[in-house]
Order: sequence, then C-alpha cells, then structure tokens
Amino acid sequence: MRIARRLLALLAITVVIALVAVVGLSAVITGRALPQTSGTIRIDGLHAPVSVIRDQAGIAQIYADDPHDLFLAQGYVHAQDRLWQMEFWRHISSGRLAELFGPSELATDRFIRTLGWRAAAERDLGALPAETRDALGAYAEGVNAYLADHRANLGLPFVVAGLKAGTGGLGGYGPEPWTPLDSIAWQKVQAFNLGGNYADEIFRLLADAKLGDPALTDQLSPPYAADMPVVVPSTGAGTTAAGGRPRGRARRPRGARPRVRARRPRVRARRPRVRTPPARAARRTRRPTSPPGASSSGSASTPSPWPASTRRP
Repeated sequence: MRIARRLLALLAITVVIALVAVVGLSAVITGRALPQTSGTIRIDGLHAPVSVIRDQAGIAQIYADDPHDLFLAQGYVHAQDRLWQMEFWRHISSGRLAELFGPSELATDRFIRTLGWRAAAERDLGALPAETRDALGAYAEGVNAYLADHRANLGLPFVVAGLKAGTGGLGGYGPEPWTPLDSIAWQKVQAFNLGGNYADEIFRLLADAKLGDPALTDQLSPPYAADMPVVVPSTGAGTTAAGGRPRGRARRPRGARPRVRARRPRVRARRPRVRTPPARAARRTRRPTSPPGASSSGSASTPSPWPASTRRP
C-alpha cells in the first residue's frame, strides 16, 4: 500500500509539473507575439522618424513626413497586430492551404486555383500606376522588417502550424517575404468574403445568355419597389433613423389605407370568494353507562324504584 501511495503521489506531482510547464510555455509564446506599444523601434529604410500612437482601444495612429515612411510603418504595425491572418489569407489566395493543414485542404486549393485569384492579382498589379506600386512596395518593406526582427519568435499559431506541417519548431515556421502581389491577392480574398451574392450574379450571367434579353431575367427576380415600406431596425428607445423618423417603423405607401388593429377586450374572470364559518365546538352528550339509580362510581345514591322481589340475586 505504501508503494502504491508513493507512486500515485509521484504521478500527481509529475502531472502538475507538466501542466505548469505547458501553461507557462504557452504564455511565453503568446506574449512574445503581442505588439510593442511603447518605446522606440529602429527600422531600416525610414527617411525620418515616425510616430505611432495607440488610443485606449489599441487602434494605431501613424504620423510620418512622407508617404513612403507612412506605408512602411503601416506594414510594420499590421504585421505586429495580425501577421497570422495575413499569412493565412496569403495561402488562401494562392491555393496553398494544404501546406499548412495537410491533404484535407486539397479540394479547397483546387477550387481557389480554378478561380485564379493569384493570376487576377498579377494582372491588377501590372495595371496599377507607379505611385500605387510604390506605396505597396513600402508597405511590404515594413512587413518584412517585422519578419526580420521576429524570426523564430513568432506567435502560437505559427508554432502549431509549423509543428503540424513539420516545417518549424517552438520558434514557428518562417513565412516567406511579403510582396506587393500578396497585398493585391489579399484583397481578392476579402472581396470573395464580402461577395455573398456571387451565386446570384453567376445565375444572372447564365440566364442572360440563355434568354438573350436582360429584361427577361429581371422578370425572374423583380426588384423591390421603391414605394414599398422600408423597415429600419431599432437600436433602442428614443433613437431615430435618417430623416428624423423613429427607428423600427415602416413608411406606409401613398394611397394605402391605414392599418387598424382591433384589440381584444381583456376580461378577467373573478373567482367567487367562499367564506367558511369557524368550526363550532361539538357538544358532548353523556350517555348513561349504569342502570337508573346508580352513579358513575357504582355506589347507590338514591333508592331503587324496583321491588326487591324482582331484583336478581
């Protein structure tokens, strides 16, 4: 019994130490990825000092002397705040999710490469003016400056993804340098996420080709009439929508009859009150338990009216 108790105690201590080590390591890895909000950071490529001020909500406000320094600092700040999202979406736009998450994402990569987001981003980048390309290049310099300063010191998502894919250890796998093409392709992913009606647009494209007249396609899905009610969701009592009308009320079309709501009368059925009289004390009646002339104690108090000859011995 003593040996078993010692083994259980040793096992419990080992488990506690392991949990403390895992929690501590996770805290260190997570903490090193938090953005630096005070002090001075030296970044190569800046023409002049840049000020980054964060408000109470943590939103960065960047002040620079020229556009190059402004976009370079913005790239560095973005990498501080959301590098994993930038890296993840870069793999989405390129159809390379299987590199991070394994063969389970091959179907998604085929779909994305069929859409050709990366190829479309290359065409857009080539059509941009020189000023815009310079801004994208300065932004990429800022992201790469952050990557150079935090190589092998990235956050927990990079560590987990690197361990799962076998491309990194506790320092996290090393992302590729950021390019202006990555920023344009990132916009393609954002546009796809916000374009929830792309299926309707494809249907209209096919319907126009089939019917030969966009007006016939409009008849399949007529637009909402301009004179129909528009309901604005209410955000609370006392708030008003555009134009000063209370939120949550719909405008009645011109010429329409006013809606009359018939209210049903509220009838309350009163239950009759029944008063129960107080219980009366029961009257006790004494029943004779002995022959006439005998008292309750068994001794005669009065002479018996019966003749002595009729008495039983």
